[in-house]
Amino acid sequence: MGSDGELEGRGRHRGPFAFRLFLTIGWLAVIATAFGLGYLLANHDATQAALRIQALQTERDALSEALATAKEGRIRLERSHIIDSEAKRAAQAQLAELQGERLRLAKRVAYLQGLMRNGQTGVVEVKEFLLTEGDAPGLFDYRFTVNQLVPDFRPSRGTAVVKVVLRRDGKRVTLPLSELSGSTSGHHPMAFDFFQTFEGRIQLPPDAEPVEVVVDIEPGNNNLMESSEAFAWHAEAGDAISLLPSGGEEASDTDQVSGLGGEPPKTIPASMNETER
Repeated sequence: MGSDGELEGRGRHRGPFAFRLFLTIGWLAVIATAFGLGYLLANHDATQAALRIQALQTERDALSEALATAKEGRIRLERSHIIDSEAKRAAQAQLAELQGERLRLAKRVAYLQGLMRNGQTGVVEVKEFLLTEGDAPGLFDYRFTVNQLVPDFRPSRGTAVVKVVLRRDGKRVTLPLSELSGSTSGHHPMAFDFFQTFEGRIQLPPDAEPVEVVVDIEPGNNNLMESSEAFAWHAEAGDAISLLPSGGEEASDTDQVSGLGGEPPKTIPASMNETER
């Protein structure tokens, strides 16, 4: 009886312990299962993220290559545009030069025809007119050369008068330099056998736009023909700019006035170079 009681007591003690052990093992199994599932899910997410990152890197590389190609294309287009612009400017400059030469030849023909009609024996041509921007606003230095158009005609005597065609309030106004304050007189005595060079200064008024420079040749005797040359105004800072001959514009809106106001002109002697035979 005693041994049976002991066995029964031990059985009662083993029952709760076995239950707790079984419960602990069950929780451990649940935790292990949850951990395993979490690990698998995390591994799956990491794999998907790695694949996404790789796809984004591939897309980035493709976009970078496309951007580089677009930049190269833009650079080529810019270079092509610059080349086309330079070619256009060169063509325009050449066209202007050819037009100026054509106008010069046409004037020569007109001069020679006038000589033949009037029985004159000589005519002076303005060969080149150079314009350089000065230090002060609206101030320009000029230099031009005259020569005899008829061969073996000597000497050529007279006066070269420089005038400026201005635009004020939409109207063209032709003024001699003597009426522009701060300019030289613009009257250059001529006495040469082959050619002669003159220099002077032009001070533009602030309220007028220059259009042309006109050089009138006033003969000193009956053997020289009266003539006139017009040059389209063009000036830049720095080196001297050679003005191109101008065909002139219609003067229906031109008002000939004597001065634009201001102080009396200050005359600066212009240099006159005699030529050697």
